[in-house]
Amino acid sequence: MNRPVAFVALAALLVSCHPSRGGHAAAGAIAVTHAVIPASPSTSEASAFLVINNDGGAPVDFTGALTPAADSVLLHRLVRGVMQPATPLEIAAHGYVNLVPGGYHLMLEGLRRPLAVGDTVTLALRFGSGLTVSVRVPVLSYTDAVSELPLR
Repeated sequence: MNRPVAFVALAALLVSCHPSRGGHAAAGAIAVTHAVIPASPSTSEASAFLVINNDGGAPVDFTGALTPAADSVLLHRLVRGVMQPATPLEIAAHGYVNLVPGGYHLMLEGLRRPLAVGDTVTLALRFGSGLTVSVRVPVLSYTDAVSELPLR
């Protein structure tokens, strides 16, 4: 392979595969990946997006979340433009659930302070089995946050 072609191929490879900036954590059969919070113009609430994978042989219920950054964390889903409570949320055996814009998502309500790009928020995700998975979630610009979410 000549040098110009090899250089272009290497540059294309480097541009197309950037490491994820989203938070990730695992405990037991549960793995949380791509966790992000888009910076919000609101001083009282923010959304969190992530993927929950269940690698176990039985379904698991996601029952809620806590954070020291807000008074409450609620799981919602968007149905015909209206947010509705959605807990518990069953995650099938060997399955996953995407919490993304326009679908299931977490709402951090009663923020203790406004969240800005560069901040990090710890979320403790709770499951019906008694398991808790804590994940450190970066606050990114909306565009950067959405680009971190998988397209599956």
